[in-house]
Amino acid sequence: MATLEQFTNNAIEYPDPIPVPVTGKMPEWLKGSMLRVGPGMFNFEDFAFNHWQDGMAVMYKFTILPSGKVTFRQRFLQSDAYRKLRTLKRPFYTEFGTRSYSDPTKNIFSRMLSSFDMSSVTDNASSNVLVLSGEVFVTSETFFLRRIDPITLETREKIDLHKLTGVNFISSHPITDHDGVTYNVGSSFSTGPKYVVVRVPPTSGTSDPWSNARVLATISSTWKASMSYQHSFALSANYIVLLEQPYLVSILKLATSQAKGRSLAQCIDWFPHEKVRFVVINKHTGEVVSTKYVSDEVFFVLHNVNCYEVNNQLVLDLIAYPSPAIINKLYLDKMRNGNFGQTDHPKLKRFVLPLVDDIEDVEKNIELAQVPGCSASAIRTQDNQLGDHISLECQEIGEEGLDMPCVNPLVRGRPYRYMWGCGGFEQAFFQGAVGKIDVQTGECWSWRGSPDAMSTEAVFVRRPGGIEEDDGVLLLSTTSPHPDERDAFVVLDAKTMTEIARAEIDGRLGGSLHANFLPNKF
Repeated sequence: MATLEQFTNNAIEYPDPIPVPVTGKMPEWLKGSMLRVGPGMFNFEDFAFNHWQDGMAVMYKFTILPSGKVTFRQRFLQSDAYRKLRTLKRPFYTEFGTRSYSDPTKNIFSRMLSSFDMSSVTDNASSNVLVLSGEVFVTSETFFLRRIDPITLETREKIDLHKLTGVNFISSHPITDHDGVTYNVGSSFSTGPKYVVVRVPPTSGTSDPWSNARVLATISSTWKASMSYQHSFALSANYIVLLEQPYLVSILKLATSQAKGRSLAQCIDWFPHEKVRFVVINKHTGEVVSTKYVSDEVFFVLHNVNCYEVNNQLVLDLIAYPSPAIINKLYLDKMRNGNFGQTDHPKLKRFVLPLVDDIEDVEKNIELAQVPGCSASAIRTQDNQLGDHISLECQEIGEEGLDMPCVNPLVRGRPYRYMWGCGGFEQAFFQGAVGKIDVQTGECWSWRGSPDAMSTEAVFVRRPGGIEEDDGVLLLSTTSPHPDERDAFVVLDAKTMTEIARAEIDGRLGGSLHANFLPNKF
């Protein structure tokens, strides 16, 4: 495999909008900005971060003007973590794969567990772009978010979700429901490891839409001294589903991380002999469904795709890896050496969870999953370790190697047909490509910019008045190590997976994880 070194170089700022020539023609109805965030600074004087996710956040956006012309700008997030890095020449906060170089006797996790000094948690929000009540925020997996100006990409105030909800970590993938209510899942360990479901109602006329955030449910971890890593969750019309996967954050290791010289990644361990548990919560009441749902097959999930209800069953689609090897593949030395690996590719998997109020009402050893066209299985089982539970087996759909999923927002939490995603660095069917999967038939399509180009996560934008689920466009970026290829903003027809238009920049794009399209924001 070729080196991925170009993805580990520092980004360059373009603070003012730069006109970008367009090839093809932008759809007349497509006006606004695609805003992305990701890691963008990895090397600083004589210091270098260890992991790709440690990089200081960089934001960039392509703006489609009413004239059909396109502009580009790129700026670093002016987080406290970024400013102190520039002053101290070392990271003041512990990042995912790199320890802090602050007070040698007390690091951020020690303070969190003892004196609860929450001011020392990193605000390097490099993971996602969230729009809440018309305001734009960038997020990470700590409890800090940063408001940003979507026009200039200037950094605004820091939002502290610990003060509002008590969370210590929180998913970087909140979901806004069709009624405007936003949900998220976090974790807390001040009184033992727990998962926290947060509900944020829609607001208007307030400078801080997070001020109304409230805890909907608190669920104790299955493990007394650790808790499952939560990167995303699933939402249906009436339920929230979170996974307890055996990628476990150790409270003890967090407490002793400075003394042992650990990064956050070194406080998380994989236990492949454990099982995956599905926790179902009523999103209206916060009540946890008492039935245990367990998969005997162990797997690792970063991103859920969609979840919906049919015939008193939950259909849950997610992107599953055989293990969290994808995390280790992103250490910078491996990326620079081209050592990304040929195994542990992700796959779209479907589970069916029968909604059972009282498991005693269900017969043992009979098939409970009754979704037409679906081979997923759910059977009431009993064993000494788990007691009475429903054992789940998945249905695999499509080719492997696709992650960063998106769907038409109109079908979120509802029955749907199409999922789009990107292959990223994976050496599999969708390598470097943007892909589309028909979740009913398993048919797959892909688009590649060139053999050398790498595509980012695609953002689906529905065509106004569009009736069919895939009637819209996909917005993405491509970048390539080839000196004759320029990085670009690309618009695809989501139905045919063909290119409509592109805007190539005379420069290099920064890192990209997730994005959002901001209609009519220029």
